[in-house]
Amino acid sequence: MATYKGIKGVKVVTKATDPTASEADATVWYNSTGNALKYAIQGTAAWASGTAMSTTRQQGASAQAAPTTAAQVAGGGGPGSLTANNEQYNGTAWTEVADLQTGRFGQGGTGTQTAALSAGGFTTTWVAATETWNGTSWTTGNNILSARFEIACAGTSTAGLISGGEGTPASTPRAFTESYNGTSWSEVNDLNQARYGLVGGGTQTAALAIGGLVGGPAVPSALVEEYNGTSWTETGDLNTARGVGGAAVTTTEETIFFGGATHPGTVLKAQTESFNGTSWTEVGDLGTARAYINAAGSSTAALCMGGGPNTAGGTATEEWSDPSYTIKTVTVS
Repeated sequence: MATYKGIKGVKVVTKATDPTASEADATVWYNSTGNALKYAIQGTAAWASGTAMSTTRQQGASAQAAPTTAAQVAGGGGPGSLTANNEQYNGTAWTEVADLQTGRFGQGGTGTQTAALSAGGFTTTWVAATETWNGTSWTTGNNILSARFEIACAGTSTAGLISGGEGTPASTPRAFTESYNGTSWSEVNDLNQARYGLVGGGTQTAALAIGGLVGGPAVPSALVEEYNGTSWTETGDLNTARGVGGAAVTTTEETIFFGGATHPGTVLKAQTESFNGTSWTEVGDLGTARAYINAAGSSTAALCMGGGPNTAGGTATEEWSDPSYTIKTVTVS
């Protein structure tokens, strides 16, 4: 007769109290107080529909470090359909607040509902402008050093990081990385692979640059690079190469990447992949395949906002919930 030790190579541990369900996932233990053999199982992570934004948009400046109950998206749109509109989300409804000074799309965005950053972007040409949000209004700051759009952004409004992007002429990928101290931008070490339509997240000293498009015409990339405050190193690549998706980064070892396109505007994806610092695992798909996404939150509770197959984008919001865990008691029948 097979034993648990024979199968798993470890003994059943005795505990006076149950561990948390997430800590106990995929283990078996004996609860000595309740005189019961127990185990934990993981539920399914999933996206659910949330309240739609008031303004149709794609590729705005998301306050991507904000939680799902205090999100913000400013600007976005597409050629001929730019918006400066700024909306905030309280987990239930969207409210319009003070607009960006200049409507644009494809800018790098990070921060929170009370302290956010918008850098670069595109209007009728590539933009170098920076704007910062103080919870009430946007203020013009010092320009980024290289005008570009479809940029990866990480950090905060006073300790930001942007990387990659498309510069002039059209479809020219950039590898430039710039660091922001709340006042001015400084060039630091470049990405290993120039690309645009990539997404980022994390902090100024521990960031990810995920996916993107290389060359012209655009070729989707599965490349993921990690920044340690000094240089970029290739880490575990995506399972499906794509660009212009969305990401929610808790840490460089706890990240989800969702949506995007394997060829911009034509082959949209609904896939969500989860990263553990080494490799990516496919988890629950978006309800609607889309690209050019606005994103915020964490790897356990994220928002996917707007985006879509057209140049203006959309209004739909989806909310990601991490798997639930349940403790079960072994019964004999």
